[in-house]
Amino acid sequence: MTTLRVNPESFSEVASLGAGSTFLIVCVLDLLEEKEIIDIRIFETGQSTLDFLNELDRPNATRGVVGLQLALPPRLSPNQKWTVEPVVDFARVILAQPERTLDSYAYRIASGRYYVDGNEIPLKVVRSERSIYQASNANSSDPVLSAYQAWIARILGELINEQFNMQQRTEASRG
Repeated sequence: MTTLRVNPESFSEVASLGAGSTFLIVCVLDLLEEKEIIDIRIFETGQSTLDFLNELDRPNATRGVVGLQLALPPRLSPNQKWTVEPVVDFARVILAQPERTLDSYAYRIASGRYYVDGNEIPLKVVRSERSIYQASNANSSDPVLSAYQAWIARILGELINEQFNMQQRTEASRG
């Protein structure tokens, strides 16, 4: 059985940034390990995530990506809590803004919504896109993979909220 190796302290650095920005969570499996243990790596930007993905993309790689998740802060979440969503497509996009075009990284989650670092973007502003990482269920239905992605997202969301709430209580007690 697959084990997710993570604890609330894993999120302490990003929780200290406050509740304002998104961040990406890369789920990594050690390919040489007998037990299926998934570790996580946290990145504040698409560029730092891409740099890490490039590190892993080697002919004799010993680690492989088994999932990419997007943590959405309370301001972008309908329940006003941190929410984690599986990323099905991580792409380089050209966005049409009223005053200019913007070259950026975007993350499409399973619901079809798009995000860039820190914000949701409407699909209508995406002028072009080129996939960098795509989950195997990005353009099709895979109920087993979708359930697996949702399981990881739920656990990570609970841990992020636990860390964020713990930090708020600590700050409040310092008064």
